[in-house]
Amino acid sequence: MGKKLWRKDRQILRKRQEPATETPIKAAIKEFLEGIGTVEPTPFEPSPFQLEALAAVLEGDTMVVAPTGSGKTWIAEQSIERLLREGGRSWYTTPLKALSNQKYDAFCHLFGEENVGLLTGERRENSRAPIIVATTEVLRNVLYSGLEVCDLIVLDEAHYIADPERGVTWEEVIILAPEQSRLLLLSATISNADELAGWMEEVRGRRPFLISVKTDERPVPLRYGILDRYGRAIPAEVTERMNARRLRGVLWDRFDPTTVVGYLAAKDLLPAIVFLPRRRDCDEAVRRFYRWGDDGRSKERQRILEEVAERRFGPENHPMLPFLLRAGVAPHHAGHLTAWKLLVERMLRQGLVRAVFATTTLAAGLDVPARSVVLPTLQTRDEEGKRSLTALEFHQMTGRAGRRGKDRVGFVLLLPRQPDDLALFRELVRSRPEALESAFRLQYYQILNLLANRSFEKALGLMDRSFAVYQRARRSQKKAQIVRRQLRLEFERRARILQTLCYLTEDWQPTDEGKWALLIRHERCLFVAEALRSGALENLSPEELAGWCAALTSERVPRFPVGRLDFGPLRMIAESIERLEHRYKVPPSGLLACLDGGVHSDANRKGSAVMRWVEGKISWRSLIARTGSDEGDIQRLILQTAELLRQLEDLSSSISIVAREARVRAMREPVADFVRSPFPPPAEEQRKFPHQQSLGDEMTPF
Repeated sequence: MGKKLWRKDRQILRKRQEPATETPIKAAIKEFLEGIGTVEPTPFEPSPFQLEALAAVLEGDTMVVAPTGSGKTWIAEQSIERLLREGGRSWYTTPLKALSNQKYDAFCHLFGEENVGLLTGERRENSRAPIIVATTEVLRNVLYSGLEVCDLIVLDEAHYIADPERGVTWEEVIILAPEQSRLLLLSATISNADELAGWMEEVRGRRPFLISVKTDERPVPLRYGILDRYGRAIPAEVTERMNARRLRGVLWDRFDPTTVVGYLAAKDLLPAIVFLPRRRDCDEAVRRFYRWGDDGRSKERQRILEEVAERRFGPENHPMLPFLLRAGVAPHHAGHLTAWKLLVERMLRQGLVRAVFATTTLAAGLDVPARSVVLPTLQTRDEEGKRSLTALEFHQMTGRAGRRGKDRVGFVLLLPRQPDDLALFRELVRSRPEALESAFRLQYYQILNLLANRSFEKALGLMDRSFAVYQRARRSQKKAQIVRRQLRLEFERRARILQTLCYLTEDWQPTDEGKWALLIRHERCLFVAEALRSGALENLSPEELAGWCAALTSERVPRFPVGRLDFGPLRMIAESIERLEHRYKVPPSGLLACLDGGVHSDANRKGSAVMRWVEGKISWRSLIARTGSDEGDIQRLILQTAELLRQLEDLSSSISIVAREARVRAMREPVADFVRSPFPPPAEEQRKFPHQQSLGDEMTPF
C-alpha cells in the first residue's frame, strides 16, 4: 500500500475482513485483476488508424473519433511536423486556455521554441511562427478578418461544437476556413460523426475522411467494475447476479479517500484519478492524507517542482504542495492556479503521483491518463443542481483510464453507495455518448464581421449553412425551414439594431464606427463600442477601467464585493440596447441583469475584485479571502479582463494608454504565472476611433 501506510490506516484495512465469497465470484475477481502490469518498453509502432488518418490529412479534411489515450494527438503532431519541413503553416486550437498553454509547452519541446507561437487573447508568443497554438476563439477572429490562410487547422476536442456557450465558435471556424486549408478534427466522444461529416461536406464542398475507433478497440483495454467496502475489485457484470443481501454487503457507507487509495495500492491499481462532484471535495480528500509518510519519491517530485518553478510562478507556495511531495496525492480542479495544475499533470505523466482528486467537470481539461479511474459517485452538479452524469460526461471521465505504452489494461471502478448506483453504472458502461446538437446562436460581433466582407444575402446564406439548420433538415424539412426563418429573422432584426446605432449603413455595410467596432473581438463588443463612443470610459483610472472590463466578462462571479464601482453610464447603455432588443423582438443580451443589485450585483462583485487587484494595495491571499473565491476563478477573471484591456490598448484611442497601464498592473504573479514575459512591444500601427483617425482598409487581427 504505497511504501508505508500510517498505523491507523493499516488497522482499518485489517478490521474490514473480506466476507466469505462464493467460488464463481472469487474466480471472476481473480480474472478481473489478471494481467496488471506495465508494458515492456518497445519502439513506438503507430496503430493502423493513426497511419490511415495521417494519409487522409494529406488528401483533405479529416475527422478522427477515437478513445482517449489512443494517440489522436500523434496524428496532429506528425502532420504538423511534415508541414514544417515543407515550409507550411499550421494552427492547433483547443477550447481551453489551460490546454493551449499545455500544448504550447509540449510543441516547443517537440518542434523548437522558434517554430511555435501561442495566442490565447491575453498572451502572445511568437505570433508569426509556422506553428500557432491558440484557443478556437482566437482562430475564429482571425478567419473573420480574412487575413490568415494556413495549410492545416487542428480542432482538438471537437465535440465542443455542442457546448451551449461556445459551440458556435467551432461552427464558425468550419464555415469560414479557407478552401485550401485542411481541417483535422479530434475527439473521443462524437456518436453522430456521420452527421457532422455530412454537414462539413455541405459546407466545405467535400466530405471529410472519417476515421473512427470503437471503444473496445482501445490500445489499452478497459475493465469496468466496483471497488467494494472490503477492497474487492468485482467485475460489473458479476453484480448483476448478486442477490439483494449480497448487494447490500458491498456498498460503502461513506467515501474514505485514504482507505480507497490503500486498497488500490494493495492491488497495484495506482496511479488513479478519483473524480468528485465538487472542488471542496477534492481538496478535503487530499487533506485526509496528512498522516501518510514519505513513499520514498519525494526527492524526485522536488526535482520536478524546481523545473516547473523555473518557468512558472506560484506552485512552490501552494498549500497542497506538502501532500503532493510527501504522499503523492493532489487535487486538480478549476479553482486552482494554472501553474499548480500543470505541476500535477507533469508529475502524473511521469508516474510520480499516486492519486489525483479531480472534479467531474474538468474531465476534458485533464489531459493525462492514469491506470485507474475511480468514481465515488455518479452524480454531478450544475447550475440547476444535482443530477446524474450524462453518457458523454461518463465516457469523457472514464476514458482517462489506461496509459498507452505503460499499462496492459486500464480500470474503471465505482464505489457504490446504493443498489441503484450499480444499475446506472452498468447502463452508462453500455451507453454511447449523446449525439452532438448544434449550439449555434447569433451575436453582434458575428453580424458585423459577416457584413464587413459580404452582401446581406450572402451573409444570410451563411446562416443557412449552420449545423443547426443541417440537423433539422435531416430530421424534418419543415423544422429546418422553421429554424432557417428564425435565424434569418433574428439576423435581420439584430442588424437593424446595428443600423439604428449607426454601425451599419442603409445598405448593410459597416460604417466607420462599425469598422472600428470590428476591432473589439468580444462577446459584448456592442456595449464596449457604445461606452467608448459615448465617452463613458474617458476619465476612468486604470483600476476603474479594469473593473469595467471585468464586469463585461463571462467568468464565475466572486461571492463577496470588495469595493464599489459606479456603473451608472454602463447601465444607461445597457438599458438603451435592451430597449432596442425589446422593440425588435430579439432575446436580450443580459448585461442589465448583471448590473442589478447595487454593490452585490454580479457586475460589481467581478469589477471590484479586479479593481482592487489592479490598484496594487491588496495581496493575492487577501483578495482571495475577501472575495470568498477560489484562486483559479479570480485568475481567469483577471485574464479575461486583460484580454479586453489589450484590445482597448490596440485601438490607440484616448483610452489606450490607460488600458495598457491597467493590463500591465493586472498581469503580475500569480495571475501571469509564466516567468518569460508575454507582452510584446506596442504595435507600431494602432487604431483610433473614427472621429480621431480615419480607418484604412487594412485590419490587423492581433
